[in-house]
Amino acid sequence: MKASTLLRLWLTATFVIGTLLAAWLLPAQARGWAWAVGVLLPFALAAVVLAIEFLLAAALDPRAPRATAAHVLAVYAREVGVSWRMFLFEQPFRATFPEPPIERDPHRPAVLLVHGYLCNRAVWRPLLASRALAHCNVATVNLQPVFAPIDAYADAIASAVQRLRAASGAARVVLIGHSMGGIAIRAYLRKHGDEHVARAITIGSPHAGTVLGRLGHGVNARQMARGGAYMAALQAALTAAPRAKFVCLASRDDNMIIPRASALIPGTRHVVFDRVGHLAMVEDARVWRALAELVETAAA
Repeated sequence: MKASTLLRLWLTATFVIGTLLAAWLLPAQARGWAWAVGVLLPFALAAVVLAIEFLLAAALDPRAPRATAAHVLAVYAREVGVSWRMFLFEQPFRATFPEPPIERDPHRPAVLLVHGYLCNRAVWRPLLASRALAHCNVATVNLQPVFAPIDAYADAIASAVQRLRAASGAARVVLIGHSMGGIAIRAYLRKHGDEHVARAITIGSPHAGTVLGRLGHGVNARQMARGGAYMAALQAALTAAPRAKFVCLASRDDNMIIPRASALIPGTRHVVFDRVGHLAMVEDARVWRALAELVETAAA
């Protein structure tokens, strides 16, 4: 199943269930507003889930020094806003859009964007609209089915790399992966090698697993669990040559990667940000500038 289909089904089910429950529980004079409860319920559920994530992150991996309440609330509010837009609008309804035009120029950097868990290519719309990578040939890929084992995505990435190289004339591409997308890139490298990869950039990817992996649905979520066999196998398979191509972008305020240091592969270049949550990293201007610089230097 596609992420867009799953999200539309979830929105429909939440609206229907919320409306019916409100019609049953509200007093008779207020039942005409039951539909409003159905509309607002997805927003409320998303905000509650994110609040739980932030509380768990603060309890299990507190910052040193501890962040102020105002700091955490600002990061949380931004993450809620980004999540509402991405999961309730962009990804369910705007995932089908033309790929950016590819100019056949082997000297122009070629970039493949790989989304994360429960997401699709629509997550990259803000980055594409920012034109931070306007100097590049950029392509996206959808990882399907949405709850498949991560190794199943390796071939999808390989096919996308092949198409991008053929269209652009580039010998090698830069892979950029957010969250699970970075882990899928590692699965691709383990299966297909790094011959066609100039650089691999991960954004908030749980390279050593996350405690929230055990709470997620699907094989892929459980594979990203902290201390799991899958992540250990990927780590053992990362030899010196591909390791040297990795750059890990992370946030000290990540609400999904617990512990947050899990987003960093030892022995690689690290770029760490502040005051930005897990999903909001993909539309943070500081992250965009870092990506543009890293892509440019990879092609040099």
